[in-house]
Amino acid sequence: MARWLPQPAYSAVLDLCCGQGRHARALAGRGYCVTGVDTNAAALAAARRESDATITYLQHDMRRLEELSGTFDAVICLWQSFGYFDAATNADILRQIGRKLRPGGRLVLDIYHRGFFESNQGTRRFERDGRAISETKSMHGDRLTITLDYGPDLPTDSYAWQLFSPDTITDLAQQHGFTLVLACAGFDPATPASAELARMQMVFERD
Repeated sequence: MARWLPQPAYSAVLDLCCGQGRHARALAGRGYCVTGVDTNAAALAAARRESDATITYLQHDMRRLEELSGTFDAVICLWQSFGYFDAATNADILRQIGRKLRPGGRLVLDIYHRGFFESNQGTRRFERDGRAISETKSMHGDRLTITLDYGPDLPTDSYAWQLFSPDTITDLAQQHGFTLVLACAGFDPATPASAELARMQMVFERD
């Protein structure tokens, strides 16, 4: 991340969907000025407990990103935190991210590769903390649904995202004023994004 966002050009970073602040703290430790945004109050409370006062945390919905004051040198959105909504809303979030970046600012997306999940659907079972869990992945068009069944005594969890190939996310980003800088996997520029790997990292620069 530090290679993709060299200082001082990319010092002010917005960590979108920051959760408990793990990435925000790592970046702040390298001297970045970090603002973390998430909707989850409990996660933000944990982030504040673990962080010092140099990091600003805000409870805010990414669908209303334009309401935040100021602009940033970079926006990061990691661990498949982009694509939760319908296609029009996801596109609008990308547009709003562009509005929060200065010209030349960068966006780093860490997202699932659609091709990988098209080839890796179905159910697997595993055990965690002594509990048997059933995980089912299914693709419908460009949307992935993951359902977790913890057994008869607990409710199931279900999550869904719009997934992209490198080409489709690049095309969408270009429609909203971004130019592709890098597409890779494993946070390693030497490893190309591939349908053989579940996650990919896309670095875009605002025109």
